[in-house]
Amino acid sequence: MKVTKINDWFEKFGRFEVKHRWGFIIGLLIVTIVCSLGLPRLKLDNGEEDWFDDWETTKVNQDHFESIFGSTDSLLAHIKAKDVFDPEVLQMIDELGDELLNKVPYAGSITSLMELSLPIGTEDGFEVTSPFEDGVPSDPAELAEKKAFIMSRESIVNNLVSDDCTETWLIVNLEQYSENLDQAMNKIAPPAMAIFNDPKYKSDKWEIRPAGLSYTEYEEEKAIVWQCVSRIALGFIVMLIFLIVFIRSLRGVVVPSIATLGALCTTLGASAWMNIKGNNTMILVTVLLSMALAVGYAVHYINSFKMHFRKTGQRKESIVMGIRDSGWALFFTVVTTMAGMLSFLSANIRPMRWVGGITAAAVFAVFVFEMILLPCLYSFGKDQEPDPDFVKNEGSTNSDLRVEAMGKSILNKKWITVVVGTAVILAVIPGIFKIRVNMNYADMMGERTPYIHRLMEITRSQLGSQYSYEVLVEYQEEDALKNPDVLKNMDEMAARIGTLSSTKVSNGKPRVSSVTKVVKEMNRTLNGDDPAAYVIPDDQDLVSQEMFLYEISGGSDLYDYVSEDFKAGYLHIELNGYDGEEIVRNLEDVKKWCKELFPDASNAGVVGEVVQYAQMNGKLVRGSIKSIGTSLLVILFLLILAFTSFRTGFIAMIPNVAPIVIIGGIMGYASVNLDMITAMIMPMILGIAVDDTIHFTNHIKYHFELTGNYRSAVLNSYREIGKTMIMTTVILCAMFGIFLTSTMTVLVNIGWLSIVGLGSALIADYTLTPVLLFITKPFGKETK
Repeated sequence: MKVTKINDWFEKFGRFEVKHRWGFIIGLLIVTIVCSLGLPRLKLDNGEEDWFDDWETTKVNQDHFESIFGSTDSLLAHIKAKDVFDPEVLQMIDELGDELLNKVPYAGSITSLMELSLPIGTEDGFEVTSPFEDGVPSDPAELAEKKAFIMSRESIVNNLVSDDCTETWLIVNLEQYSENLDQAMNKIAPPAMAIFNDPKYKSDKWEIRPAGLSYTEYEEEKAIVWQCVSRIALGFIVMLIFLIVFIRSLRGVVVPSIATLGALCTTLGASAWMNIKGNNTMILVTVLLSMALAVGYAVHYINSFKMHFRKTGQRKESIVMGIRDSGWALFFTVVTTMAGMLSFLSANIRPMRWVGGITAAAVFAVFVFEMILLPCLYSFGKDQEPDPDFVKNEGSTNSDLRVEAMGKSILNKKWITVVVGTAVILAVIPGIFKIRVNMNYADMMGERTPYIHRLMEITRSQLGSQYSYEVLVEYQEEDALKNPDVLKNMDEMAARIGTLSSTKVSNGKPRVSSVTKVVKEMNRTLNGDDPAAYVIPDDQDLVSQEMFLYEISGGSDLYDYVSEDFKAGYLHIELNGYDGEEIVRNLEDVKKWCKELFPDASNAGVVGEVVQYAQMNGKLVRGSIKSIGTSLLVILFLLILAFTSFRTGFIAMIPNVAPIVIIGGIMGYASVNLDMITAMIMPMILGIAVDDTIHFTNHIKYHFELTGNYRSAVLNSYREIGKTMIMTTVILCAMFGIFLTSTMTVLVNIGWLSIVGLGSALIADYTLTPVLLFITKPFGKETK
């Protein structure tokens, strides 16, 4: 396929466009307005269901669990003090609990040192009491007695209060939502925040650290929105500054801005009209790529137009020649970039599929905006007298000639270029095999994010934990959970889970809770408070009697862990952190133990969102590999098709594979995890990097068709578009460099990985692309 013939077609289109410029402008405006009217209908969220194709099954299991035991969400306050039994601290806990209970929607009950249900022996047997039912005693001796009693309870120590009495929990148990999490958290978190931030709860004697699913989800959403919006805004400003410096044209600055905003409004508005729901985190990729490509397309076209305008002084003719020289290359880069983003459709993760489709549409929209607005708007104006110096140099500037001189040096050292490039690739390949997949959102957000720092302080504390899951044990028969063998097996399960590497351990005690702690506490009380009696009785009638006595005595903890018909119960396991691969391995053991210890149960297995997200690690790996592999194959096919040559297509792929290999290797060496965001980096960089390869290869082929000489074709290409490639890369690196200032680790990673990828892509295109084409001579034999 002759590039000259394709360019002739684009020249004809350019003349038609300039002739009917008002029609193109008005038509684009109408389409933009119609599509943008759909923006109020746009739905963006980060719902859990979007991440799982089997969400319905997951939701059914979660709903079943919550239908038995109620909401799994709670509002937490980790309290640290010199002594949590200090009267002032206890009084604060009491007041804080009451205020949260009264003012926070869905608040059902309080669990704290001030709201305990503990069995205590009496002359008539025992009773369930709350040590501070009558408030904090003023008598130090009485307070010390109550403290000693609470600290003698094995089920309390290192669960609700640390053994050194410096940490405790205040837990607001939330009732079942009547709406989804996004709606509920907007009701729960704001009033809770107002209470926690009230000056009366600030003191040198204690520190309060709030937590809880709905509370931290609310904080996460606010942090992500602020960080993404602020960085995109700063990136946009940086883009404008560099466009002003490099282009020095009002139209050259305004059009890329309009193209970015117009393309995004048109694309997102059209998707809203079609009732397509988006993802508020993944849209960052769409915005970034749209901005990046708008800059790249504009700089390539404007520099081509300016080169002809300096040489001829004829404005409209230069407009047409700019379309002729850059139109086909720009269109082909759009096709390959769209192909790279559409490869996300092969990933079995809905947000990745959505961002792939919407970004591909936005890329095409950016191209349409640029190819209509730039030629049409630049066509308005006067001609000028050509500068004799520019006429002599074919419209090239001094910087263009310096780039050409650099190209001569690269060609003269072509084998050194090949050897050095090969050595770099071989050096980074081992790093690829060191990449770990871990979707730990605390690591993604980073401790420079204030609320993450607070959560990690809680996690590192004696009692704190950020993640947890449940093991459900369910039978068909009523009172199955009163069977001593079942309860003992639950205790055995708890002991085994306590040995797992991911289970949180507080001062030697694994953080695993179940109904057995209530039964054992009762049995100890009925046996003269003998610590040796903190066990499950062997007699089922005795177990039933103890549970009944606890219930009628006012105990409130029993039904936290068992159903009212005693068919089902569960173990609550807290984790010491989040390592997806480690959790998956641990859960395999838990599933095996469920089958071993509860063979007669109708339902026995793990429940909880952390389980699903841990299992998604493998899904993310498979999705990322399929996406990257698909994009490479599709782009290779398109390059072969466009250049009608297998050899040219494979040669053009080498400079595009190099940045991906370098990014992957550096991620492995730098211990940067592969997560839902960093998984997008490689296809995104591939989509940008292939643009320069196509421009350079297309120009070399075009000039070879004109000159019949490879060296002349390569040097002409260096002179005509070499500076443009540098300009676009510098602007893009500056835009992504803004993310280095973020407090979110994942945005920082996007920033420096993108800079590394774009920089290595430019170096590869400047060195490997021309050298390989010069050595292999894929366009045929030289004629001159």
